[in-house]
Amino acid sequence: MTENGIVETGKNHVFSSGRSSTRYFKDGYFDYNFEKFLGLATYSGAEIAECFETAARITDGDPESWIQAWTSTARRVEAYAENAMKGGHKVSAREAWLRATTYYQAAFFFTLHKDPRKAELYQKHTSCFQSAGKLFDPPYEPLAIPYKGKSLFGYFLRCDDKPRPTVLIQMGADGSSEQIYFSGGGAAALRRGYNALIFEGPGQTGTFMRDQSLNYRHDWEVPVKAVVDYALTRPEVDPKRIALIAYSMGGYFGPRAVAFEKRIAACIASGLVPSMKALAGKRIEDIKKAASIGKFPHPARWALYEHMPKYGFNNGIDDLEKLEAVWDTFNLYGLEDKITCPLLVVQAAAEGEEQTRIAKEFFDKLPNPHNKFRLTTEEDAAEMHCQKGNAMLLHAIEFDWLDDVLA
Repeated sequence: MTENGIVETGKNHVFSSGRSSTRYFKDGYFDYNFEKFLGLATYSGAEIAECFETAARITDGDPESWIQAWTSTARRVEAYAENAMKGGHKVSAREAWLRATTYYQAAFFFTLHKDPRKAELYQKHTSCFQSAGKLFDPPYEPLAIPYKGKSLFGYFLRCDDKPRPTVLIQMGADGSSEQIYFSGGGAAALRRGYNALIFEGPGQTGTFMRDQSLNYRHDWEVPVKAVVDYALTRPEVDPKRIALIAYSMGGYFGPRAVAFEKRIAACIASGLVPSMKALAGKRIEDIKKAASIGKFPHPARWALYEHMPKYGFNNGIDDLEKLEAVWDTFNLYGLEDKITCPLLVVQAAAEGEEQTRIAKEFFDKLPNPHNKFRLTTEEDAAEMHCQKGNAMLLHAIEFDWLDDVLA
């Protein structure tokens, strides 16, 4: 807290506190997210110079300038894709649409739930990705996975028509299926001969944007069962080699799902979240302090007005105690003997010693001898949350392990 009483949750953000951070923005939450989107260049999801040119037009810590700058870049790159396609230049069009996908998501990210621009930016984000997906061989398939009379959003990416090992990939609280293609292993899976079924469960971005009655639930095995049921209808999926990869808040969702869904042969979590309350740490108290003086830094506004509706709460600070009660149910303790499939945990050091300690203590109670705990550090240039900025290393760790345990 500063001398004037403002809680600065955007400063020195834990996710961007390591050496591999760009340090482009003084605002830590801006810097982490800039690093996140810049890192998608690894799989053609961004261009480095385009990202830095955009950043130069952003006022540090001002979400509105962030939204406007990324929207402008996205529109320009999308227009290039459309013109390239009209001229029959399919590779150029595909590459530009992939980059526009990311730039629209960057704008979408800091646009709050009730902002009328939110839906338009999200629609642009997905339409650019789907335009690019049509130009791959085989094409990427958008999915509406049957779920309790409704549907979960996602994509199926296949190498060919042969039965192959398949990774089910999900994000956590604030990504998208399209982002996961770049950062979460979708493109990396195809390079290694795996199919990828990328999905978003209830409360997650793509599913929530399509049906806001579908909120987060603690019993994540229910939506994952629907995803596995769908996967097993695909002749391209080897039913004995299905793995689940889950990121961020997915570090709770993934292990929870495999405690009950035994058709999954292996699970990867980046990183492990035994308790949602433990993951939140002191952030709830920071938000309460901000409320007491009537000033919310943008990370607090994001948590209240963007994240909480996905739990079914829409009244911001007034629902904070209800959210804490819900988080009590997002808890892996007591399930240790049920998480029996091989589990790889890739934990990021910049999340802090306390988070690493909690994750490792829980991990050490799990029974499978093929389990592995990998801490990524500054020396790896992969210390940031979900190894942002070093996707190549992350995917090498993940898929090399999967090659061994699924062999």
